[in-house]
Amino acid sequence: MLDPLFGNKSVQRILVFLFVNKKCYGTQLHRHLKIPLTPIQKALERLEKGNIIVSYYEGKTRLYQFNPAYPLHTELEQLLKKAFTLLSPEQKKDYFVEKDEKMTLLANHQNKIHILLAFWDKLETIEKLHFHAKTKEESGWNGRGKGEVSVTKEGSTTLIFREKGSWRGKQVKDVNFSNVFRWTLDRDALMISLEHLRRGMDAPVFLFHLTPTGNHSLTSIDSHLCEDDAYFGQIHFDTHGIRLIWRVIGPKKNEQIEYYYS
Repeated sequence: MLDPLFGNKSVQRILVFLFVNKKCYGTQLHRHLKIPLTPIQKALERLEKGNIIVSYYEGKTRLYQFNPAYPLHTELEQLLKKAFTLLSPEQKKDYFVEKDEKMTLLANHQNKIHILLAFWDKLETIEKLHFHAKTKEESGWNGRGKGEVSVTKEGSTTLIFREKGSWRGKQVKDVNFSNVFRWTLDRDALMISLEHLRRGMDAPVFLFHLTPTGNHSLTSIDSHLCEDDAYFGQIHFDTHGIRLIWRVIGPKKNEQIEYYYS
């Protein structure tokens, strides 16, 4: 679609991958996009020399992300968002990182169950939440919020989160909010599903199926498509709390929402 503009399809796919996932590294692109490593390295070098992306190290891994100082950064993201929204549903799912390197540590079935149950136990202890919403669309919303969480158990495999609090945008005073979410544990499938119950208990809005992808993380098995919008989810948890990251991309959406439960 954009390869005539960018010069080749590899550059296009790398940029779309970066747009969806925010950062990447060479061997990850090689595995995920099924592109030989040499063309990827050349494309990354070209993009960095052009100041479109920048790189940094985490340990021994060289990571790449968009250069926020690039003069056409906003316009480039709008172009890549449009390209992403024109992909087929199956192609959209291909661009989201479902697995990380730690999946090799999770080959043992019992280990996956252990991680799943450790997260489930943490869910039961949640009492508070903070969230931060960021959007690059005029029609979207930016702001921070906080509130209380009431957790109700319905049997051994269902938890209901009732959330109440307030949030404040850049140009908006405090606004009250309330949400109801349902978490459902499926040990046999090694996953936990998350639903939004804004339409009532009998009309849930499905969000994600989440499965262990690290010793302290879960990731949505694939993107959830709601009309033309794609939803992705990642969770990181420890003894202090849970961080839930939502990524929403659509014709009128380019948002990231970070929830912190404690």
